[in-house]
Amino acid sequence: MFTEKVANKRLTDEEFFRIRREEVLSQWETGKDIENLQECIAAAKELSEGKNHALRFLEAKRNGTFILIPQFGRALTEYMIEGITYVESETGLVPDGAWNLYSDSYTRKKEFRKAAAGIERSRKEGMSMLNGWPIVNFGVEEARKITKASKLPLHFVTCDEDARLASEIALAAGWTANSVTSLQECISHSTTITLADEIRLMQYDARLAARYQEGGVPQCPWNTSHLTGYDSPGYHSFVHVSEAVLAAEQGVKCQFLSHGIGMNLLQDIAMIRVSEKLCYEYCARMGYEGVEFVAGVFPFLGAWPPRDDESNAMIAWNAAIPALGGFPGMILKCQDEAFATPTKEGMARSVRLARHMLTVMGSQRIPESAALRQEEAMIELEVRTLLEKCLEIGDGDMAVGLCKGVAAGWVDTMVTPWRHNPGKVLLVRDAQGAVRYLDAGNVPLPAEVKQYHLAKIAERESRDGRKANMDMVVEDLQFASKLP
Repeated sequence: MFTEKVANKRLTDEEFFRIRREEVLSQWETGKDIENLQECIAAAKELSEGKNHALRFLEAKRNGTFILIPQFGRALTEYMIEGITYVESETGLVPDGAWNLYSDSYTRKKEFRKAAAGIERSRKEGMSMLNGWPIVNFGVEEARKITKASKLPLHFVTCDEDARLASEIALAAGWTANSVTSLQECISHSTTITLADEIRLMQYDARLAARYQEGGVPQCPWNTSHLTGYDSPGYHSFVHVSEAVLAAEQGVKCQFLSHGIGMNLLQDIAMIRVSEKLCYEYCARMGYEGVEFVAGVFPFLGAWPPRDDESNAMIAWNAAIPALGGFPGMILKCQDEAFATPTKEGMARSVRLARHMLTVMGSQRIPESAALRQEEAMIELEVRTLLEKCLEIGDGDMAVGLCKGVAAGWVDTMVTPWRHNPGKVLLVRDAQGAVRYLDAGNVPLPAEVKQYHLAKIAERESRDGRKANMDMVVEDLQFASKLP
């Protein structure tokens, strides 16, 4: 797609507008409706008044409160509005909520003609025939209808390789959060794209968000490490901090750190604390002043159980972790997702379940302990080692270091469709269900961290009376979906 050369350098105005004109707005006919960026920013400022992601999330962080974030996506605008207004009116989600809205798979791969066929089929069948809302096909005026219908901040999941036009439309419609990810997208949604190319694409998305911020529309792009659901907590944190630096270079002033969790309470809380701490530290160290971070939890991305009872247990536990950790963002899955995309009824049930979890838990938080401090220390040591190695081989440039780390094989995780990932890492769960390195491959783990992980695995081996091996790795991939 591009040259392999990449650098963590802010796009100039000339570069940004050239890319916008030549590569982005021309992708589909709806690009012509957002050619005047200043008019888009002015409209977004008015449309997002009173329901802005950055302002709402930072307020929750200051006040120690929580934001419930249901997810939704349907093929037609009227279905989107119906679902959003149903959940908001039936659950008391307003004002302590936000939306995570997503597009269909065709849009994510820029197959807009196929998305158009899905729209027509949905109209003909009278039901959603796409697994999300095709924002590029519908364009900015339809997106603004959704903005006006909702009483809450809207985030658009601009995932997969090239979401620049989708980002343009969402922000022009007054949705105040896009996505600023790179390695995350490669691991989760890509097969062939190089990391250098993905970084270049996401530099545009980040710079776009910053331009809206500079124009008076606060933005809180999502910096995510959802990955695949089978990754070490250190890798999650490493993804967050590296991408925080890349987005900050483009001028992004507020980022939502959406962590995919492994579902071990102590380890997940330790991971999120380390991510937030190091995001602040490394951005300040690189000279990015005034960057704010708000932490949140994305539900477990591994296999979910098919029955409602077990799914409800998963939803409740995934809500308990951010509550006990004191992290403001609480993203929700629902019962439907074992079989299909979320329904409005399913998302409403999840909102009510999570809200009642917050009610009964009150102000309870996880107590400090030696075990929690040790887990934080081990994750932090791992992440610092990787970050410092990136900066060293990249001559201080995080983007260069990340690309070189992938090429050299020490930026690595276990399960991913991305062919550039070395895939030498093996992970299992310990006796408490925490994720541990059985084989770290070429990841440069400090000896202390390796020993810690192996000692934790040994506790499970002793409990189960067998050695950890590939069979255990495979079994653990399905641990949350097993039924009694």
